[in-house]
Amino acid sequence: MDLPVELFAMGQRRWVALQDLSRSGMFLQTLEPLEVGSKVHVAIAPDGRRLVTTARVTHVLSAAEAAALGRHPGMGVEFREPTDPADHLFALAIERLVRDHRAIAPAPGAHIVVGDSDTRLLERLSTALGEAGFSVSTATTGMAVLAACLCRTPDVVLLDRSLPVLDGLRVLEAMAHDPRLAAIPVIMTSAVTADIGPAFDRGAMDFIAKPMMTHEVIVRARRLAYASPRQTDRTVLRGTLADVALPALLTMLEQERKTGRLALTGDYVGWIDIEDGVIVSAGSSREVDAPTTLMSLLDWTHGTFELSSIAGPHDSELSVSIRHLLLEHAQRADESSRVTRLPLPRMPTGRILNLDAAAS
Repeated sequence: MDLPVELFAMGQRRWVALQDLSRSGMFLQTLEPLEVGSKVHVAIAPDGRRLVTTARVTHVLSAAEAAALGRHPGMGVEFREPTDPADHLFALAIERLVRDHRAIAPAPGAHIVVGDSDTRLLERLSTALGEAGFSVSTATTGMAVLAACLCRTPDVVLLDRSLPVLDGLRVLEAMAHDPRLAAIPVIMTSAVTADIGPAFDRGAMDFIAKPMMTHEVIVRARRLAYASPRQTDRTVLRGTLADVALPALLTMLEQERKTGRLALTGDYVGWIDIEDGVIVSAGSSREVDAPTTLMSLLDWTHGTFELSSIAGPHDSELSVSIRHLLLEHAQRADESSRVTRLPLPRMPTGRILNLDAAAS
């Protein structure tokens, strides 16, 4: 969802990219997450009208954890309950965004199997997932999870590591060896973060550390359950600009005549649309013209990038050769550096210049 988010915290404002969204909160992609419990103000403008609400940071995904999960680092924030008209307007906008986003999903009414020995947690998750549009089957043992999957093939499984009788890792192994279950995406949950590696080694598609927020479970389950083959392959390449410089990345896209959207997140949010290796559109949350945006993005040395195989909507207002763009950017940088290296004029020594006399 291409929706820049304005974040206010500790007297500072910054732009961040929205990665996940639910009615109660959102996950924001950022290299500098705030501490859990921090209060923030979140602003969006989905229809051109700026809306603001107060939120609280509920969880943080570090760079190391994000790399293990194949995701971007960032933080989850939970919106406060509406207490004034501004909060209600924000909540209505979020409701509309969530509804519209679900409307384009190819498999409404997805089925999920939830396995956990905590019956109170099962009840809470079952209610929340049901309200989010899932049909839900629950199980309190590993054997019951397998039985539920064989009874009705689910679109996704939410599986706790510490299930009795047959633990979550052994359930994953059993599913991997059964042709009827091997293709089902599984989200592993655990209170032990060290379980991330073993879970992915056995075929889990995602991992959520406990304690977990209900809206995070919904967002991640929906992403896996509603994904069509085209959407699953949507992300072609992702990384950091510290590892791959933007000029080198653009050169590769031109040489391979790629088509897609290159989304960038750093000091603000920017994007570049490319067709057959040619730049056809560019924009940013700073709302400046496309040529200025391109020159500014090329100055970035830090931040993250994500190349999607599906380009964003654009009017093809540009037709820019990446090679010519990089040459122009290099020339501008060279001219700027030469100006900064010019020596300052030296004043003559041995006498004092009388400005009044000179003026007369």
